[in-house]
Amino acid sequence: MKDGIVVGTGVHRGAGTPHAEVEALAAAGTATHNADLYVSLEPCSHIGRTPACTQSIIEAGISRVFYAQDDPTSEAGGGAGVLRNAGLEVAGGFDSALSVALNREWNHRMFTGMPFVTWKFAQSLDGRVAAAIGQRTVISGSESRGFVHELRSRVGAIMVGTETFLVDSPSLVAREVDGSAKTNQPLRVVMGMRDVAPKEFLHLAIRDPEVALAELAERGVNHLLLEGGPTLAAAFVESGWVNEIISITAPVTLGSGPRALATNSPLMGRVKVTSTFVLGADLIQIGELG
Repeated sequence: MKDGIVVGTGVHRGAGTPHAEVEALAAAGTATHNADLYVSLEPCSHIGRTPACTQSIIEAGISRVFYAQDDPTSEAGGGAGVLRNAGLEVAGGFDSALSVALNREWNHRMFTGMPFVTWKFAQSLDGRVAAAIGQRTVISGSESRGFVHELRSRVGAIMVGTETFLVDSPSLVAREVDGSAKTNQPLRVVMGMRDVAPKEFLHLAIRDPEVALAELAERGVNHLLLEGGPTLAAAFVESGWVNEIISITAPVTLGSGPRALATNSPLMGRVKVTSTFVLGADLIQIGELG
């Protein structure tokens, strides 16, 4: 901002892309001289896949920087001190809780070392996810499918098991309403021991969810969307690595077929529902697994 007017805005669009500060500075052009910068996360001070934001801010002639959340990482933290040493006025801690929530998935990986996991499934009114084992069944409506495609475009990776891959041959591509591919696409992952050899997919030939998540974390994935079947879902739920559940319930009954979880023991996990809404004829519930 300069003289009370917003002269440039920016957002970080994913690993390896310019950070929000750099994008905002570019949008502002020459108006950055003696301007104020407001940012959700403390500007980074290290050179990784992108240059250090602190250097770009200094070179742009920014006079004051206000940020919400301290950077929790050892390699990128300390940017506030770098800017102060360069003569800028810096203040942090504004609405830090809001910033932590805004950057939920990134913060989760920074604090736990693992991606944030969302398990999404569509089911009938009688709790079935397919008409029969090994049979592909379209359950949800077009509005819900649009919601899922938008979700796909915002996650770092999508995972299915080998059984789902062999039965459904899913593309896992995030698509627009007209069928074209969205600009942002996730890493597509198949987990399981069978040799499915998908060329456009990352195949994790393992059964341990923790090992799989560690591999994805090494690749910089902040948010994993589980779209696999009951066996994959049960593996992640039983291991305690599911953070969020999105259930899509369609107004149909199937009478038979597999349910969302395939487990030999009862799982009395309590779900804290945080959001409920209707898309078309489908009921969407989003919650945290307690």
